[in-house]
Formats: sequence, C-alpha cells, structure tokens
Amino acid sequence: MPFIDILIFAVIAVLLVLRLRSVLGQRTGYEQPQDNQVKESFADKGNAPIPFPKAADKSAKISGSGLEALRRADRQFNEKEFVQGATAAFDMILTAFADGDQAQLKRLLSYDLLQSFMQTIHDRTAAKETLEITVNDIREVSILNVELVDSVASITVHFHTTQTRIARDEQGEVMEDSDTEPQEFIDIWTFERDLTLSDPNWKLAETESADEDN
Repeated sequence: MPFIDILIFAVIAVLLVLRLRSVLGQRTGYEQPQDNQVKESFADKGNAPIPFPKAADKSAKISGSGLEALRRADRQFNEKEFVQGATAAFDMILTAFADGDQAQLKRLLSYDLLQSFMQTIHDRTAAKETLEITVNDIREVSILNVELVDSVASITVHFHTTQTRIARDEQGEVMEDSDTEPQEFIDIWTFERDLTLSDPNWKLAETESADEDN
C-alpha cells in the first residue's frame, strides 16, 4: 500500500512538472540575464535622452549668407513683406531727409547713418537752402544680397526709380545744378536688423547711388 501511494505521488509530481513547463517554458541556454535584457532595451534606442524642446538660445551668434540662411535664423521672415516694407521706407526716408525730419529719420536709420544724414541737413540749413524730393515712379525693387554676421542680418536692396529732386537757395531760386524734370535713379540700400532683439524693424545702414543710363 505505501508503495502505491509513493507511485501515485510520483506520477502527480511528474504531471505538475510537465504542466509548469508548458505554461512557463524552459531555458535553452541562450537566454540572457534579465538585467541585460533591460539594459539592451535602452541600447536599442541609442541611449539617447528624451528630446525636450529647447528655447531659442539668444546668446548663440549666427552667421551665413543668402535668404535660406536668414529664414533658418528668423522663422518669421517673409521676403514679400520685407520688400513691401523696404519700398515704403524708401519713400519715407527720402521725404524725411528733404524735410529735415530728425524724429522720422531716427526711427528708420542706423545710428551712424543718422549722424551722416543729420550733418548734411545741418549744412543745408546753415546755408539756408531747401530740398524737395518726389518719388514719381518705382520701377523695380529687388534683393541683391543677404548676409548674417553674429546674428546681425543685412539685406542689400536695388531700387530703380524716377524722382524729381529740386534744390533751392536762400532766395527760393532753383540752384544751377538742380534739374526740375523727373530723372532716373539707381539706389543701392542696405538694411540691418539684430535678430537677437525683439524689435522686428529693419533700419537703413548704408546707401549708394548710381546714375541710370537712358
């Protein structure tokens, strides 16, 4: 009788072992330790940190050339809007220069160029001369060059216009070298903006002029 009991318990034990193996599986000798499996789950992702979004680094100085470089540095830049703004500024600056409007020029010019303009206005005023500038027609406005140096962007713009510029002496007479008829002008102006500042406005920093051959 005891022998039969032992045999029964042995059969039950074998059945339990087979049952557990069917449920849990068995080791084949190729399994890796559990700690290694956990580590490799991160290694599969290159151990890269979670990419939290970062704020723009205002201290980073950006340099480059061309419109694409400017667009990467300033996501808000729009070429069409810039050309429209530069065209409006062209007329306003010429009018303010002729009128001697320092407040308007201060808004639109860089510091160095403002000093140059104001010296010319001072000399004209001292000589009791006046100047009238009328932009009769704007024939072409185009971007010639874009540069970024230490996060300061500069855009050089080509203006082809017809203007009437009349200079008068202290008696109000048209000066000898002044032409009362509209003339063609080519102006090359460079606007600048510090991209690290919150101010979105561009200021005129440099001017060049050349006569247009008819």
